[in-house]
Amino acid sequence: MGGFKSVKKNNPWRIVVGLSVIASISSALFKSNRNAGKSQSTSYTPYIGTWKNDAQSLKVEITDNLEILLNNKKLKATLEEAKPNELVFRDHFGYYLILKKDTSPTLTIYDEAEEQEFYFKRETDK
Repeated sequence: MGGFKSVKKNNPWRIVVGLSVIASISSALFKSNRNAGKSQSTSYTPYIGTWKNDAQSLKVEITDNLEILLNNKKLKATLEEAKPNELVFRDHFGYYLILKKDTSPTLTIYDEAEEQEFYFKRETDK
């Protein structure tokens, strides 16, 4: 029984040390995730600009702050996920907007609410 008492005495210290280690790891992970987000911001550059779909008279503008304007009206949407060739937004109704960009001059937007893909070409300066 004497061994059980000594383990009990050490437990508070083990818990304190364990929590300290967990806090250090969490802090390091938080900092690395914050820095990763900053470095990813350059990957948004291909999306930023004004895009037109003449067939459906749609104009989409993506700002530096990753706000989406549809025909000059701001959509209430937040960025949920960023992949190398895809940005996933969720609108205020809970539907997803998936923007896909590859090396071509087009931008594809899948609108979950409409269950439809739309194709846009970058608007050029006139």
